[in-house]
Amino acid sequence: MHIAPLVPLLIISAVASRHILDNSFLWHIRAGSHQIDIGRVLTEDPFSFRTVGQAWRTQSWLAELLYAWLESLFGSLAWVNWMTFVTAGLVMLFAGIAVYRNVKSPVVTGFVLVVTAWLMGPFVQPRPVIFSFLLLAMLVVVLQHRETLAWAVIPIIWLWAGIHGSWVLGGALVFLEWIRTKDRKLLFAGAAAGLATLATAHGFGTWEIVLDFFRSRDALALMEEWKAPEFGDVVQAPYFLVMVGLIVAGIRGKVSIRDLIVIVPFLFFGLTSRRAVVPAAIILIPWAALCLPELKPSNLRFGKPLVVAGMTALAVLAISPMFIAPLGVLDSERFPSRAIVEAMGSDRAFHDDASGGYLIAAEWPERLVYVDDRAELFGVDGLKPFHDIRAGKYAEEFEKWGIDVALVRPDWDLYDRLTEDGWTIRLEDEYFAVFERP
Repeated sequence: MHIAPLVPLLIISAVASRHILDNSFLWHIRAGSHQIDIGRVLTEDPFSFRTVGQAWRTQSWLAELLYAWLESLFGSLAWVNWMTFVTAGLVMLFAGIAVYRNVKSPVVTGFVLVVTAWLMGPFVQPRPVIFSFLLLAMLVVVLQHRETLAWAVIPIIWLWAGIHGSWVLGGALVFLEWIRTKDRKLLFAGAAAGLATLATAHGFGTWEIVLDFFRSRDALALMEEWKAPEFGDVVQAPYFLVMVGLIVAGIRGKVSIRDLIVIVPFLFFGLTSRRAVVPAAIILIPWAALCLPELKPSNLRFGKPLVVAGMTALAVLAISPMFIAPLGVLDSERFPSRAIVEAMGSDRAFHDDASGGYLIAAEWPERLVYVDDRAELFGVDGLKPFHDIRAGKYAEEFEKWGIDVALVRPDWDLYDRLTEDGWTIRLEDEYFAVFERP
């Protein structure tokens, strides 16, 4: 039963081999290549005609440089699925190490990792946040072995600060672990890690990025992933298993009062948004796993060759989707086809945030976009007009920005409104229509 922890890879490979759905990582690629060209990190927006030149710091500059390098190395997007699979697989590895340390059972570890992989499913995407999951899982393991690995907190937080603004989550975990354990080494390592973030490319701007995030909470609330979790949803429902596991572990005396110093804040953090569920689970599962009995396998003894053969077969099965499915393919329902983009011409156009990410990757700098998913840049005042336009209230905003072309989805109210107002369709397919002002 030592193969049990490999089972979650079946879920990870299945989702990692899908068509590419994430629009965020697409503009991150172009941000990376642009930073290489200019020789510095971005401190102003170069992509949107509504905000071009406006102060804005890209929080994921290190991941963007990686994306740009991989694009130049491979010349296609085939690397995207593999990068996602390997990164998510490493998350499972470190999460498994953390769980196994507590339960000493491969069966329990495998079961808990299946729950974790299930929760991760929607977020096994190539955007920089997936690297933050990996660094968080690594940090959990480091804190479990703080006697010998405490100083590893510094490079983890430093690296994290150049990859994603959620590095403060790691800092909070270190702080709470210091309070829980009273280990002064963690206090010094955490303080040094905080200072190390000032040695990233943005310097003090690394902290300003975090402040900008909190200031843009209202704008983030307009995006699906930042809305309250839906635990009636089949994907996020397993978070209840984590919560129940923590309660049962507490009843069994496996969780101490001091453990609650870490558990309670992150348990409630997981309830704040859909995006928060996965990092909360990564932190909590080593404790939640303590609710389960050891679940030893049967008394049947298998020889080492048979165990190795079983592990090899499961590993091959788990990784097979990465060789069977076509890789580096953008989802045709989420992103416009080349024909649709060409039909837009060079006119200033309206479009949704997903198309914005694609257009930055494919058309910038020749085309500037109307909107993408950078909530911290656009804010509520910048995102609300997009939602109003999609609902059909377009006249004022189109006039303001001189928009003569609109990339519209057929199920939007805007589609019917433009038709009624005499706009003509240059080209239309199953998912998009390009409207032109009469």
